[in-house]
Amino acid sequence: MLPLHIRLAAIEDAPDVAAMVRAVDLHYVGPEVARPIEPTLAMVEQSMRETEGTRYALAFLDGRAVGLACFAILRPGFRLSGLLFVKELFVAEEARGRTIGEALMHWLADHARERGATRIDLTTDAGNYGAQAFYERLGATRQDKVFYRFNLSSDVLTGEGIRQDTQESA
Repeated sequence: MLPLHIRLAAIEDAPDVAAMVRAVDLHYVGPEVARPIEPTLAMVEQSMRETEGTRYALAFLDGRAVGLACFAILRPGFRLSGLLFVKELFVAEEARGRTIGEALMHWLADHARERGATRIDLTTDAGNYGAQAFYERLGATRQDKVFYRFNLSSDVLTGEGIRQDTQESA
């Protein structure tokens, strides 16, 4: 058996990243809602080619992608050090219980430290007790924060109703 290997994904890994992203969707929203692989691959390739902050790390076991971390380094952060924000951490069902999630978190911590970042932030759904226990077991501290979301498919933050002088100064 090949040892676990984790690395930053490159553009040639886009099919593996897309397959893992689709596995996340299938896990959380099911096949009725999850997007097909083609638009998933297109999104992954676009995010990898642009200069946006999205990065992906893949965990391979026996040469097959079994773990995924979607993350970004955000700055400025505390004392300008920045932080690493984890958007998704996922391990394929058949690979769970083999410390792959923990290995991905250690890899993310090393990656963040190498770039001068001093913390990792992430969120979980309120009812995802397994993920919460996992992060707390690794030493994460629960924060007293309120999480907000703007749903841009509705009529929020459209710019309508903004005073003209506000638009000019922005």
